[in-house]
Amino acid sequence: MIQSILGNDLLIGIIAFILVLIPAVIIHELGHFLAAKAVGITILEFGIGMPPKMLRLFRLGGTDYTLNWLPLGGFVRPIGEGIVSQGGDQETESDRAEALRRGIQNPKSVYEAKPLERIMFMAAGSIANFLMAFVLLTVVALLGLPEIIGGRVFVTDISPESVFSGSNLQVSDAIETINDEFFDTRAEFAERLYGVEGTAVLGVRRAGEQDLIEIPVTLDLDPSTMDTSIHPLVMGISEESAAESAGIEAGDLIIRFNGDLINSFDELRARTQVNGGEPILLVVLRGNEEQEITITPRFDEADAQWRMGVVFASSQDSLIDQMNATVDRSAGITYIDGIPLERLQPQSLGVAIPYAWDQMGFVLNTIISLPAQILQGTVDPELARPVGPAGIGQLGGFVLEQSVTNQRPGDFLQFIALVSLSLGLTNLLPIPALDGGRILFVLIEIIRGRPITPEREGLVHLVGLVILLSLMVLVTFNDLINPITNAFR
Repeated sequence: MIQSILGNDLLIGIIAFILVLIPAVIIHELGHFLAAKAVGITILEFGIGMPPKMLRLFRLGGTDYTLNWLPLGGFVRPIGEGIVSQGGDQETESDRAEALRRGIQNPKSVYEAKPLERIMFMAAGSIANFLMAFVLLTVVALLGLPEIIGGRVFVTDISPESVFSGSNLQVSDAIETINDEFFDTRAEFAERLYGVEGTAVLGVRRAGEQDLIEIPVTLDLDPSTMDTSIHPLVMGISEESAAESAGIEAGDLIIRFNGDLINSFDELRARTQVNGGEPILLVVLRGNEEQEITITPRFDEADAQWRMGVVFASSQDSLIDQMNATVDRSAGITYIDGIPLERLQPQSLGVAIPYAWDQMGFVLNTIISLPAQILQGTVDPELARPVGPAGIGQLGGFVLEQSVTNQRPGDFLQFIALVSLSLGLTNLLPIPALDGGRILFVLIEIIRGRPITPEREGLVHLVGLVILLSLMVLVTFNDLINPITNAFR
């Protein structure tokens, strides 16, 4: 049932939207509501979504709880106010009379509250979002934080003469254990391999298989004859490149550069820059045979670098070391480092609380620094673009799918915390129609010694709301035609 749901991107996006944004909005408005109660401000309506109104869910304590058609947030409506503006004396008195009919004693509007009380009321929604994120991140740590328990090696080649050739081990398998024991590095993997006498059972993870596969292998390896070396592994060839013209192929291991051993991608890159434009003699290992290939690197005007046109890894620098392969000539196997093995380790409350606090600080600092990073070109603008409700549903669906597949509920809870933090921080921005814009007017009132007329302030907020809704439509349209999840798949 769950898998069938996960196979429907639209349905899982809707589910994620409901689970992520609606609770965050309800908590935000609940913060405003509780703060209003604390300072005596009367709330006539607690709305989920934006008007037009769909239906009134119920009335409690004189407050109407409503569901509205536009899933773009929520609101609380004090006496005399619409969603963003003061309605004037006549509407205020009409609302006051309505509050009295509902049995509310001594009704009080926002503008009858003291400045500090209004700031408390307006900031309470964001504070509630921050508290929600803190609680969720604490729960994430209590459920379990990732802890590295061992390494992995990915098999890239098995020679016909290998001790593994008669076993079920296959190229692209990930070896995780030897005789149920983890290893930290590929060097330790080799030591364990040569230390086994007789039959070893390899714990292997294979693409398309959910469970760990156990593969028995009869080993007869003499530690004194261990012959291993590390060389850069060619993962692909750029079209119309020097490497393509020279005949280099994906899967080749570059052993020598003008007669000298090459042990890493970084070393090969540095030697290429020194010898750029000149014919270079490479020795590559292809299968079990070494071949000599002459190649002349070409100058790339775009980044002012000499290039062979050989792809050793993705654009992520963290993966480059993984593409330096270990060649074990004695065992007849070639392998690269894999992503380390992790397990979730539940934390105590004493660890969970500092973790939640640190994560909140990290996320808020990241969000605040994003504009500068975009201008500096240190972050992909596509990944940092604003997203609307549709984008949140898309991202939430992606995270929910991964969370269920990997059986890590904390990942989805962490995403909800991120959205709650973002919602809280966004609402504190000094922009008309947002809580931060309202707080700005209160601060101006404190400095001036008298308030700006409610009608004039309401007009500013109304204009701000129109602009925000227009931007929301544009962002949502972009989310629909260019899903944010395209950058993660």
